[in-house]
Amino acid sequence: MINKDQLVEGPFGSNACYEQTFEYEGKDITTWLCFGSGFTTSTLMVKDSELVNNAVATSPELYKDLMFEDKAGRVWLPATITLPQKGMVFIDGSNKEEWKWAAVKAIPVTETDKEIVQGQTHKMDMKNVKHFKQKDFMDALEVIGFFTA
Repeated sequence: MINKDQLVEGPFGSNACYEQTFEYEGKDITTWLCFGSGFTTSTLMVKDSELVNNAVATSPELYKDLMFEDKAGRVWLPATITLPQKGMVFIDGSNKEEWKWAAVKAIPVTETDKEIVQGQTHKMDMKNVKHFKQKDFMDALEVIGFFTA
């Protein structure tokens, strides 16, 4: 079984693109998460593939507008990172020129919330969202404790 992790150069000018290769159902799959840009893709995310078509069909318009195809034909989309007990990072904006990264921390569910978020111990604190510039994806990840155990 292949399992390889490394940092590589991404298509957005960052050398902080996390590449992971693993075997799934007998196939080698590689995924990329570019910490410099916040965009992600995989060897399965190619133009007109079922995976891309499903992602486009279920993504907000802003994600579709920001979709990028690299020289290898892979489709990159903005990442949404969710750590259920820590927080979430996502894009927030009105169009492809006017958007930012948003970070929200997870907070414990109150007794009042338990009916709404059944089975969950935490919810996202949307009242205290913090915004970051387009190039500050890693700063947004730090807010939610992505890099800490």
